[in-house]
This record gives sequence, C-alpha cells and structure tokens, in this order.
Amino acid sequence: MFSNYADTFLMLGLARLAEYALLKTKQKSSIQLIDRDTAYILQFKQPINIEPITKIRYTDPFPVVKGKNTDTSKIPQDVEIFDTVEQSKTRKLYRDFLFQQRGKIENSEEAPKPPDSRTQNGVFLTQMRCDRNHNDLWIDSWELQENYGALIAALFEGFSQEDGGVETVTKIFQKNTACKLPSKASAVKVYLPTSVQGVNRIKADSNQFDPRKADWLSLWLIATGLFHYGIAERVKISDRVFDWRVVALQPHDIQFQDYCSVIKKLLVYNPPGGGHGIARFDAELVLRFCQELLNHHSVSKEIGEPEKSEDDFDDFDISAKSVNKFVSNFAGTNFGSKGQVYGIKELFSLGLPAWIHPHSKDELYEYLNILEEHLRIVRFLSIDEGNSELLAAYRDFITGNDLYQFFRFQASYADYITKKLADGKSRVCLFSKQGIDIMLRNLSSKSRQNDSDWSLTEITTDAGFLNIAKAINSATIYAGTIPDKEGKSKETGWERIYGLAQRLSSQSGSKKDFIIEISAFLASYENENLRIDEELRKQKKPRRIWTTKDDLDRLINLIEKHGSSLVANLLIAYGYAKGWAKVKDNEGDDKQPDGIYEEAEDIEAEIDGETEAA
Repeated sequence: MFSNYADTFLMLGLARLAEYALLKTKQKSSIQLIDRDTAYILQFKQPINIEPITKIRYTDPFPVVKGKNTDTSKIPQDVEIFDTVEQSKTRKLYRDFLFQQRGKIENSEEAPKPPDSRTQNGVFLTQMRCDRNHNDLWIDSWELQENYGALIAALFEGFSQEDGGVETVTKIFQKNTACKLPSKASAVKVYLPTSVQGVNRIKADSNQFDPRKADWLSLWLIATGLFHYGIAERVKISDRVFDWRVVALQPHDIQFQDYCSVIKKLLVYNPPGGGHGIARFDAELVLRFCQELLNHHSVSKEIGEPEKSEDDFDDFDISAKSVNKFVSNFAGTNFGSKGQVYGIKELFSLGLPAWIHPHSKDELYEYLNILEEHLRIVRFLSIDEGNSELLAAYRDFITGNDLYQFFRFQASYADYITKKLADGKSRVCLFSKQGIDIMLRNLSSKSRQNDSDWSLTEITTDAGFLNIAKAINSATIYAGTIPDKEGKSKETGWERIYGLAQRLSSQSGSKKDFIIEISAFLASYENENLRIDEELRKQKKPRRIWTTKDDLDRLINLIEKHGSSLVANLLIAYGYAKGWAKVKDNEGDDKQPDGIYEEAEDIEAEIDGETEAA
C-alpha cells in the first residue's frame, strides 16, 4: 500500500486494537502475523464474535505525547500524558545503572525502575516536531469515544473482507452509527516518509503549497503501531551531528504476543547504541534482536517440546525454521539533521541472518555465544577511531546472507588486528574457529570461478587446510610480543607477519598466483620453524605446528576442485580466528593463552549520550 515501514506500522496498530478488543470481550484467540508478500494477514485461531466488540468502552490507542515545548492546552485535564522529559530521565538512570553493573543485575531490589520501551519513540516525535500531529490524531479518536466499539468492530469487518481496507471500514462505520470518521489528516514524514520525499514535476510547476493529506484512519493506525512498536534512536554521524534512525520489524510468520515480547525486551534491556555511527547501530540492532529472539525461546520452552493450546497457534519453535522465517527484516527511514529540523535522508532495509537456525537446546546456546562473540567485535570498533569502513563491511554481512561479504570484512579486519597487536599490549576481539564452523554450516556459498554450489565442510575439515590455517594463525595472531592474562608482555619466540591477509586476498582471483603466494608463506614459515623450534623445545615453551608437502598438496587439490577464491578466503577466516588451542594436534605442544583476546563488557564501554526530550 505504501511500500515503506508505514505498511508494517498500520498492520501492527490494527493488531494491537484487535488484541484489546478480544481481551475486553473475553474472547481467547491468539493472533498470527503473516506476510503474504502482497499483503499482511492477521490470522485468528478461533472465530471472532463481533457483537460484543461493538459495546466495548473507549481506551487510548496511544498516549498523548508531551515534550519540553509541546502545547497540551487542548488535552482534557484528567488524561494521562506521556512526558518524554521524565521518561528520558528514567531511561538514563537505568542505563547508567546497567553500566555500573556491567550489564548484570544480580540484586533486582537495588535496580532502578526499567524504562518504558516506547521512550525513544516519544522523544523522536517531539524532536521531529510531530508531537502536535500525533496528539491531534489522539484528540480525533477521543472525540469518537461514544462510538469507539463500533469503530473497532468496523475494523474487524472491513479488513476481513477480500477487497476490504480503510474505505470499507469507513463505510461500515458510517452505516452502523450514522456518524463520519475524520476524513483527512496531515501526512507528516514520520508516518508516510515517501509522501513528502523529493519534489515531482507536477508539484514543482504548481503554485499550490498545501500540505500533503492522507486518510485519517490509515494515519491513526500507523501512529498506533509506530508509537508502541517502532524502534527509534538518535545516531551519531560526526562530532555533535546526529540523525534519527527509525525502523519497523517486519513480521513473516510469528504470533503477535511473541513479537511484542521480543520487541519490548530488546528496547528495555538490550537496546542498540547510537553513539558510534549508523553502521554499528544497524549491526548491533540485528545482533541484539537475534539474541532476544533466541532468549525468548529458551525461556519459554524446550526446543522440540512445543506446548499447544486450543486457543493458540503452534507455539514459538525456533527449531522449525531460521530466524528470518519468523521476521523477515527491518524496514526503516533515516532522518538527517538539517540544523534545527530533520529531513528524510534515505529509506533502507536490513536483512536478518538466515544461518541462525538452532535445532536443539545445546545449539541454541551455541548460537547465543556466537552472537555475543560478534557483538564483542562490533563493540571493539568505533567510528571515532576511523573504523567506519570496517563497520560498514560487517553491517553488509550481518544484514545480508552473502558469505563473500563476511570474507570481505574478515580480510580487512585480519590486517587491522595484527596492527593492533604490534605494540604487544593491545588485546583484540576475534571470531572463534568453533563459531565460524557453526556459522558456515548453514551458509551457502558460490565460487567466483563458476556457479556451482560447494560444501564448505569438505574444505574446512580437510587436514591439510586446517594445518595451513593453523600455521597462518601462529605466524600472525599468536606471534611476536603478546599480552598474558595479567596484561604483561610476553615473547613467543618468533616474529609476527604483517599484511598476509591482504596479500592472500589480492591473489585469490588466480589459482596460479594464489598457490605461489601461499607456497612462499609456507617456505618462510618452515625456515622460521627450523630456526626456533629446537630452542623452544629446550625452554619448554609452546611450539608452532609444522606443515608438510602433503598439506600443500591437499590444499592445491581443494583449489582445483573448489576454486582459489573460496579456499583463500576460508583460509583467512580460519587463520585469523581464535580457539585453535582446543583443536587436538599431534605435531607439537602449541597451546595458546587467552591473554591476547579482549573480554568485552556485557554492555558498551561508553554509555551513549542520552537524547534530550524536545
């Protein structure tokens, strides 16, 4: 209908009103949110009796919003107002407490009151100067309170018809009550971003400057959905410059109750930070949402043991489908700062990782560990330190499902972390070998040399591949001067190689050039081993793995079969991963300490500057 997040917010607003009506009339029926590509469907488990819905009393579909300068003179005295100034203070107090507790609340009695999940949505409306439009929509619905039940019933009837919609609802309401709904309202950019984006030829040639209008009922439903279920955050662009980023989580096939629970927990207890740029915010949003989706399942029930009720659809069972089969993506709008006002900068979409698909409870916890691992890496990077390109590359991977986007990030990140390790004191965040194993298990890949699909495990479990990847790790990550667990510098006994990831990546397009490059590395690696191995043995220090001609032959066979690009990028991914000490190796005692790995805090090391309510 609108081809932006307005479609999702309209559907969510409708679902919220339907849920309220069923609750007040004591009709037990769960609501399933289904995306049929061409339209959203609200599916009810049990038949709905419309008659008692016509008699329900009025309730606010959303509260009146008040910022520092909001005019509320038209609002009745006894109406409860959502004060964004006070709500922001509550949110800041709670986030400060989380920071002090490193994200862990051991004593709930000492914890301050959690913030309202809708706080930033209210602040967003006031800063966009759309609080008046929001409140006008509230006033219009408040004036309909004598026929409120008839309006909700008309929504059920109108949208249940095959070609139904807002026009059908309006006709049904007028027929049943002899009253009219408000016809038009301002189509402000926060509700319908595309209606005011750009200037078309007709508008440019016209001398009329009337504000764009849209039907009232659609805007009322959109406003309901946006306020309760939108995800709005003020995101840092540069020094003292902030944009607003607003997204709607687009359901694919999920119960409304589950959808609401996950969104609320995300916004209250695990919100993405906006203080480190757009790319990091987007990446954190996807990762943290996936965390909450998995946590929601692990708390509610055991995988593979769904509980069923006659009033519910099949319970939320993540073992049945991947994350992006419950919710498809995030649809959003970026509002750019233009002095004291904001304009629409872009419409965007963020995908969800299809590779997150646990089939057992143990796997679910493995995926939660992988998500925390990825979050540590994202938090390790900051635009203030010039990491914007790395963050953008990671965002492109986690919001899509292209394995080569991961390779692109890992090749750049590999050289970045080796440079960080150069001073011998820095700790780094790395992907784990075990995490990459699990991630690749559900990722499909296509080689650049041809269009055939390959089994990645055929490569990553090969003994020759693993030995060479481990050699890369010993020559780059666990090399030179490294910090131990106490933060003191420690010498490994051999020099670190720099720039290897980029050299391997740059030669990966040609089988011949890549084989020459990897052979040169192995020759240099073996010469270094010959120089240091006997001394390390005498000193009883960890020794490096030895590679053989058979390892190189096996790698060349993999290249011939699967292509140099895929094999090279997998070598880089595994070679610059942690966790090799857990891999049994008969070639030598080369266990690696964990001192070089950064143990990131459970929340951001720096609390983002809180948004002042307008």
